[in-house]
Amino acid sequence: MKKIFIILIVFMTISNSYSQTDSKEEVQQEFMFYVYSDGNRITDLTSEKQKLHIQKVGAYIENLARTGKLKDAQPLEMEGTKISSNKGNFSETQLNKDKKVIAGYYHILAVNMEEAINIAKADPRFEEEGWEIVIRPIKKVEGIN
Repeated sequence: MKKIFIILIVFMTISNSYSQTDSKEEVQQEFMFYVYSDGNRITDLTSEKQKLHIQKVGAYIENLARTGKLKDAQPLEMEGTKISSNKGNFSETQLNKDKKVIAGYYHILAVNMEEAINIAKADPRFEEEGWEIVIRPIKKVEGIN
């Protein structure tokens, strides 16, 4: 019985050390990618190029999901309202969809900012002009997330 118990403790120790090693290597941070567009870039494309754009971006998103790097991604409508406040007085401003606006977002998992940047650079939107991606690490705050 003592031998089984000792073997079990040794096995658990070895197993635990492997899982700790693996978790150190695979610790991933969360990042938000905000995709900016100069106006509605998609409507500037021909029907054929729109289809190609959607296929390429779809394949990019599919690859991120398959490799465990994607938590979520969505396009955003070009219309919207910006709300601001000054001492309790609110103001609302309609977004100008012909100017630079956030066209979508990705919620990404990456080991560090360098990997996040490399993931963003692979976005096929960069084959076209007028796109930017802002990368922001998600801050972990006790009690909020």
